[in-house]
Amino acid sequence: MFKIISTGMYLPKNLMSNEAFYKKFGSDPLQKVFERIGHGARYYSDKDESSATLAIRAGEQALKNSGLKPGDIDLLIISTDTPSQLSPATAAEVQHKLGLKCAGAFDVNCACAGFVTAVDMASKYLNGEEYKRAMVIGTYAMSKHLDHDDGNTAILFGDGAGAFILEHAPEHGLTASTLKSDGSFWDFMGIYGGGSALPVDEQVLLDRTHKVKVPKKFPATLNSEEWPPLIEKTLAKIGLKPADAQAYVFTQIRKPTIVEVMEKFSLPMEKTHTIMEKWGYTGSACVPMAFHDMAEQGKVKRGDRVVLCASGGGYSMACMTFIY
Repeated sequence: MFKIISTGMYLPKNLMSNEAFYKKFGSDPLQKVFERIGHGARYYSDKDESSATLAIRAGEQALKNSGLKPGDIDLLIISTDTPSQLSPATAAEVQHKLGLKCAGAFDVNCACAGFVTAVDMASKYLNGEEYKRAMVIGTYAMSKHLDHDDGNTAILFGDGAGAFILEHAPEHGLTASTLKSDGSFWDFMGIYGGGSALPVDEQVLLDRTHKVKVPKKFPATLNSEEWPPLIEKTLAKIGLKPADAQAYVFTQIRKPTIVEVMEKFSLPMEKTHTIMEKWGYTGSACVPMAFHDMAEQGKVKRGDRVVLCASGGGYSMACMTFIY
């Protein structure tokens, strides 16, 4: 069991509005696409920014909000599928530049389900005797991997980072989590060039497979079908039902999916929060960014039971519930 001591986030400064895409790709049918999925704007990193620098800024804010010193953090987990480099881990640079000298550090990559997975992992480390506090950061710099001439992918993604600082708290309330994967979707969306299967060479660059690609289309109802049973299973582990939670935070890829899931549980939209209207889809950073924004607005309060539910390419899913 754990409690969230503090949160933080960072949003880069380069606005990419819907109107900018209309000028480049045309407003028909793009305007209808944005209206349907709920995306209003997104922000891109500067040339000298990376997933590591975004994570550092979010981590700095979380540290400031916590009142802790860098040496108080025992563990750092970075969730990203847009690492600063293939090797070493993005966590190495973040750990060094945040001054977390006492913290073990590593990366987790299960695409956009990564942050919730990383929080689950951190909570299990905290249940032991060795680690007291953990920093978990979701960071996303997908703009670096976009083919900006591809109207199917360039419009979907924005950059950002969000951070939690967790502390072991055995009396803070029950937690539960569920991870689920369906690897048959591994070749539906990803960055396939640049790894060991397709090392960067002239052909990879010509084919632009070092950029994000969507070779196959995900079923439109995949998340709306998978999220409800995942949530029910997670809450049932501690004898609860969906109505027992006060706050829900979901992957921010498509607003109608969130609406559909809340309606399925007969829950008001006031119990959840969306950020795609102002920040677009920020992948592994979207859940902590949405939670931070929700808390800043007073929509989630101390003592509330929270459900985090995320999914990402691969196809990976993660759900976790805890007391804020």
